[in-house]
Amino acid sequence: MHFNWRRPDPPDVHGAAGAPSQTNFFAAAIKQRPDLALAAGLAALALLLRLHGLADKAFWYDEILTWGRSRLPPGELLVDSLKHKHFPTYFFIVGPFASAVHNPEWMLRLPSVLFGAACVFLVTRLAFDARGFWAGLVAGLLMALSPINVAFAQEARPYALISCCVLIATWGLLQIAQNPKAAALPITRAEALRGGWIAFVLGTLAGLLVENDAIPFLLTANLAMAVIVLRAAPAPGLLRNWAWSQAIIALVWLPALFLMWSMNRGTVLDGLQWIPRATWQTIKTVGEALYLYRVQDLMTLELMPAPLPEFGMLVIAAAAFGAWRLKNAPNVLVVIGLAFLTMPLVVLAVAEFQPLIVSRYLLWSTGPLFVLAGIGTAALPARLSAVSALIAAIGGAISLAPYYSAETKPRWKEALTYLAEQARPDDVIVAQNQTVKVFLVSYAGRFGLNPRFPIISWDPRHPHDSERQAAAGERAWIIYGRVGQGPQEAETKFRSHWTDFGAPSEQIRF
Repeated sequence: MHFNWRRPDPPDVHGAAGAPSQTNFFAAAIKQRPDLALAAGLAALALLLRLHGLADKAFWYDEILTWGRSRLPPGELLVDSLKHKHFPTYFFIVGPFASAVHNPEWMLRLPSVLFGAACVFLVTRLAFDARGFWAGLVAGLLMALSPINVAFAQEARPYALISCCVLIATWGLLQIAQNPKAAALPITRAEALRGGWIAFVLGTLAGLLVENDAIPFLLTANLAMAVIVLRAAPAPGLLRNWAWSQAIIALVWLPALFLMWSMNRGTVLDGLQWIPRATWQTIKTVGEALYLYRVQDLMTLELMPAPLPEFGMLVIAAAAFGAWRLKNAPNVLVVIGLAFLTMPLVVLAVAEFQPLIVSRYLLWSTGPLFVLAGIGTAALPARLSAVSALIAAIGGAISLAPYYSAETKPRWKEALTYLAEQARPDDVIVAQNQTVKVFLVSYAGRFGLNPRFPIISWDPRHPHDSERQAAAGERAWIIYGRVGQGPQEAETKFRSHWTDFGAPSEQIRF
């Protein structure tokens, strides 16, 4: 009898007992899909950065509106959203988070944190698919450490969600641009769907059904697709699938847009008087906040001192170099370049009759810029790749650090806590105006202020009535402070309303 003995193969992803080795499993996963591993790792970093200090800053007026609207019954939420020129999508998403009794700031902002981390994942994937590992690493780091993106990911408003949707659509468009042959197959074929159409249609639709400031992405997509089709000519399959995608988007989105339009009698762009006029200074301020890593006061829109002002210029230089190096990949350049440029150009074009130059509406253009910067650094000599990534990490971290301690939102948390501790049952609280009153009535109870406290607002049309109501209390607490964006009455002017009462017995500023 003959036995043929053979040495067993060494274990691959199993341990000595045959059970999977966790270390080997992750090593194999990273080796097989480095794009997903890198994107997931940077998204995890972004998640930590966006969770840090999430509830430190109090709500401001727009977040109070989110808090109130998200807790309405579904029918009322739908009507209230559309009547105030918003689609209800975001408010339905955050609704389950809005009922938290303890620490509502943390819970209501959590969805934006998750969308912000997803944006970092998508930016990393876009850059990786365009130019490989080092491009993905640098682009993901820049997005994760961007102060303006961290700020909006810590805000109970829909702008991080819009960025996420636009980036999904951009990723789908990039897949179409890089593999137009697969994208030209019948749209019922799995290869065509995997070629980017699903991501493009769903991302575009989702963005359009969150906020109207995603509309310029349609222009981006159509311009980019025109270039892709011309370069792939003849491409009847691409045109057919593009027509199908546009039909699906129009069929779902246009009725919703018409409903909003009709409920507002065509005045969808009204109510934006708070946006400052388009001047060189406002353009410069918004540009530096978005693209040059400056920390911005989200109420006054002013910039904070920059610890490393040169870093933003390095990012712009890397992005310009990345765009230049993509000259041999025009499909990729047109997708990423237009995703960056379209929104700023549209906003500048309409600024003549309706100013729109604020960070929130331009936020989704930041991701494509960081993708270009990642591509630019990846085009440097290989020996500089690790150095470029290190510069991105250190420069971004230094630029982001001041954000966490900066007063980017008014310190109403401290002010209302103090008021709740000091006010007595026979006192009267006088708000600076009706907006501040709405804010106080909605939010003061969160810090223990008795909801039965009389809160009135200063009415400039009937000043004597306001003075009479204030005088009816044992003491009058006169509240002056910003709760939102837009013009603010000067403090000296507001003080002049109360000169007949004499000097205040106490003054405290937060």
